[in-house]
Amino acid sequence: MGTGAEDVEARGLLTHEVTRSVACTTSMQLERSWWRKKVPAFMLVLGIIGLMSHNVLTRTPPVPVVSDATVTTEGELITTYDADTGPFACAGASAGLAPGTGDGTTWRCIGGACIGAAQKCDGIPQCRDSSDEQACSGSASAGNMPSVGVPATGSSSGVAPTGSSSSSSSSSSNSNLGGAWGSSTGNTNDYGGMSAGSNPAVAPPPAPAPAPVLPVPTPGPAPPGSSSSNSISFPKASSYQPPPPPESSGGTNCFEKAGVTYAEAWRAQGTGFWDKFDYMTNDENFMPIQYLTREAAQEKQVTVAYEDRAILRAGPRAGHLKRTSAKVVTKQKWTYFLMAAKLNHVPWGCGTWPAFWTRSPDVAWPNGGELDILEYANEIASRSSLHVGVANKCTLDQSEFRKPGCPQFIEAEFNYTGDSNCVTHYPEAIGCAPNHLPLMTGEEMAAQPIIMAAEWTKDFIKIFRIPAAQAPPDLEAGTPTPDQWDQFIVAYYPFAASERNNPGSCPNSANLLKAQQLVLQLGFCGDWGAKVWLNSTCANNKGPALPSECVAVDPHNPMGEQIAGPRDCCTRFITDEQNQYGADEYLRQNAYFDVAWIKVFQR
Repeated sequence: MGTGAEDVEARGLLTHEVTRSVACTTSMQLERSWWRKKVPAFMLVLGIIGLMSHNVLTRTPPVPVVSDATVTTEGELITTYDADTGPFACAGASAGLAPGTGDGTTWRCIGGACIGAAQKCDGIPQCRDSSDEQACSGSASAGNMPSVGVPATGSSSGVAPTGSSSSSSSSSSNSNLGGAWGSSTGNTNDYGGMSAGSNPAVAPPPAPAPAPVLPVPTPGPAPPGSSSSNSISFPKASSYQPPPPPESSGGTNCFEKAGVTYAEAWRAQGTGFWDKFDYMTNDENFMPIQYLTREAAQEKQVTVAYEDRAILRAGPRAGHLKRTSAKVVTKQKWTYFLMAAKLNHVPWGCGTWPAFWTRSPDVAWPNGGELDILEYANEIASRSSLHVGVANKCTLDQSEFRKPGCPQFIEAEFNYTGDSNCVTHYPEAIGCAPNHLPLMTGEEMAAQPIIMAAEWTKDFIKIFRIPAAQAPPDLEAGTPTPDQWDQFIVAYYPFAASERNNPGSCPNSANLLKAQQLVLQLGFCGDWGAKVWLNSTCANNKGPALPSECVAVDPHNPMGEQIAGPRDCCTRFITDEQNQYGADEYLRQNAYFDVAWIKVFQR
C-alpha cells in the first residue's frame, strides 16, 4: 500500500531555558573569578547588572542546532538553523504557542519553528516556509495568522470536485447503502444495525442534529508549512492533476497482448464472501486505527455479507484517538492472473485512505512486489502504482506508454514528474505509476458501480476501470478476453518491452512479482492522509481549525508533535471524541466498500 507523501524535516531541540542557564552559569563563574583575582566588588555588581539588562532587553540567540534531515525543496539540504536571525526550535513558553501566533516576544512559524516577534512582517522572510511574511496587511503584530484551507468551488463538504454541490449530509443514489448497516446517534462508540440477512437497501435513519461548529479562520489559500514538516515539499494542492496530454487515434500495437481466454479459478460472493479472507490487524502507516479481528469486525458490523453484496466500512471509535476498521487478505495466492471486482460503492472523504492492492506472503516487502489497483486519501484521485525492491529492479521505458496515435500515460509519482523507476525505498524512491489522465476521485467512482480489473502476465500488467453498465460480455459469460478491453485501460506496466528496449532496465520481468494475495482495506489519516491535510480541501472544512487548533503531522518527521495525536488535524476529525465534527455520520454515509463480487481467472 503506497504512501505518496514522503519528504522529511527534522526539528532542533534547544530551549530558551538552556540559553538562560548559560547566562546564569557565566555569572557564577564571574563570582568565583572575583574571589580568586580579588576584583573590587563594585565591578562585579556592574557586570551582573549588565548581564541582567542584556537578557531583559534582548532575546538571547540560541546556538546553532544541527538538523540531520531537513529537506525543504528537492535537492536542498539545510544543516543548521541560523543562530542570529533565523528560526529556532520552540521550547518553554514558546512551545505552547499555536503555529501562526505570537506572544509579543516570540512568533511561531506555521511550520513549527520560532522567530523573534519583531521579525514578523518585517519584509524579510525568516521562517523556512515564509509564513512570517504572510497575512501582513494592516498591523504587523506578532499574532497575525494566515487563513488556510480553500474549499473546492461549489463544495460544502470539503471533498466535492469543482462544480459539485454535494455535502457531507447530502445523499446520492448510493447513500442509502451507507446508512443501512448501522444507526448513528453521534454519541455512541458502537453501532447498532441490521442482521446479515436483512435488506441493506433501505433509507437511512434521520440524520442527527448537526454538531456545533467552532469558529474557524476565513478560508483562503493554504500557506506552505502548516505541517510538522515543511510543506514547501507539497507546493500544489493534494488534489492537483496536470491537464491530460493531447491524444490522437490511428496508432498500432499500443499495448502488448496476452492472447489468452481466461477461466474462473476463484471467487468471493454472497453470504460466504468474507470466509475467503483472513483478517489482518497490523498497521504500518501510523494511522489512528484499530484493525479488527474477524469476530470483532462481524460483531461491530464492520464487515457484513449479504446474498448480493459484501460491506466493509468505517467502524466505531475504539479507545482514545482510535477508530475501528478492517483489512482483509485472500487466503489464496496466485502467480499470473486476471482479477475483476464489481464495486457498487467505494469509500471516499476527508480522513479516509482506502486501498485495493496485492502483496506477497512469501517474500518481504518490497522484494515480493506490490501492485496498488485502487488507492487514494482524502480527496486525492485514485491511481495505480507498482512497487518492487532492488533485488527485482525495474525501470519502465516511458516511450512504451506514449506512442503516437495511442492512449497517453503519465507517470503520477512525484507530482507527475517521476522517472518510472518501480524500485521503492521510502522516502527517496516511491515506485512507478504510469496512469491515464484524468484520474478519478473516490467520490466520482462512488457515484456509479464500476468494475476494477488487473491482468498480470510475465510481460506486463494492465489495470482496467470499467463502468459496470459497460461490462464486457466475455467477462459476464465467465470467459474473459482482456485483449479486447483496451478502451478501459487506466494504468499500464510494460516491463518486458522496457527490458527489450533498454537491456538491464528490468532484467527479471517474468519474476518481477512473487505470488500475490489480494488485500482490501479502509484506513484513516496516517503517513499520507494526515501529512497532506494542509494542502487538501479538508483543511478548515472538516475537523478543528488549522493552524490555531491543529497541525498536519508528518509521521516520518513529527518535529515534536505526537503521531496520530491530539494535535493532528486528520486524527482529531476522524476520531471526533467530543462528537463536535459530525464524523460518525459523515463516515456512515461515505466511508464504505460495497462489493458485489471479486473473481480471479487464470489460463
